[in-house]
Amino acid sequence: MKFNKVVSLLILSALLAVALLGCAPAAPTAAPTVAPEVEKVHKVAMVTSGPTNDQGWNYDALRGLQAINEKYGWEIAYSENVPVAQQQNVLRQYAQQDYDLIFAHGYEWGDALKAVAKDFPDTMFAQTNATTEGENIVGTAFLYGELGYFSGMAAGLMTKNNKIGVVAAQDAPQVTADTDTMALGAKAVNPDAEVNVSFVGSWDDVVKGQQVVQAQIDRGVDILIIMGNAFTPPAIELAKAKGILVIPGWTIDGYSLGPDTVITSALQDIPGVFLSVADQYDAGTLKGNTTSVSGFKEGTQLFGKWGDFVPKDVKDKVESAIDDYLAGKLDIGLK
Repeated sequence: MKFNKVVSLLILSALLAVALLGCAPAAPTAAPTVAPEVEKVHKVAMVTSGPTNDQGWNYDALRGLQAINEKYGWEIAYSENVPVAQQQNVLRQYAQQDYDLIFAHGYEWGDALKAVAKDFPDTMFAQTNATTEGENIVGTAFLYGELGYFSGMAAGLMTKNNKIGVVAAQDAPQVTADTDTMALGAKAVNPDAEVNVSFVGSWDDVVKGQQVVQAQIDRGVDILIIMGNAFTPPAIELAKAKGILVIPGWTIDGYSLGPDTVITSALQDIPGVFLSVADQYDAGTLKGNTTSVSGFKEGTQLFGKWGDFVPKDVKDKVESAIDDYLAGKLDIGLK
């Protein structure tokens, strides 16, 4: 009997242990490993017809490209001094290298874009200063004529002999829209002002730019409005040597090049335009067959630093006129 009790106790203990084991919580199971999602780093390219060290239009485009890299960390590349005959080849090479967004900087890229973009539907092309159409082409343009009118007004207020010279790059609609309103702005504040316009035929020909500037000086002008790229800094130097006051544009602020020569600078915010396009691309809202137009209202056109020699009432009159224009109280002759 004693043996049977012992056996019974052993059997009972074993059964109890099994029961308790069956109630024990299961060992935790490791969660399946999920690889973290890697954010795509986009590739952005830019092509320019002129040099990016022109301290003007192309320099500002490079600043815009760099601003995109700084904000988003996207890979960037660019080609400068691209001749017309190579435009299609350069655009095609970037598209074949899987660049997601390609900036064509200038209205002169329109034909090349239309020829190339259709072969790369997954690539988005953005053109500045143009309205080229395409399913994957977006345009950006400034409200041409604004800067011309108010530059002309500043020149009309500052001239002593009523002779104002304009040295512009090319006889193109994006340029003449501003040169046409310069005379309107000047005469609005000085009916006796005469505005003479000359074209260099190039944005970057320094020698020809100097020749055209000198020709304007020989006409007896005391104010020069200069619309160029590479030829602008040398033009300011020549004007400074001759005692001529200058309003440069349409890109960099020329104040540092001639604090006693530059009245103010007519500016277009190219880096801001580039960033706006990149922001839309990042948000997935960048659509082809569209063109964004901006100006004083959007802050992409503005005046730079005014020279200390400029009378306060001149600056105040120009800025007040801009306010009236933005409020719809002033017609500046835009078509």
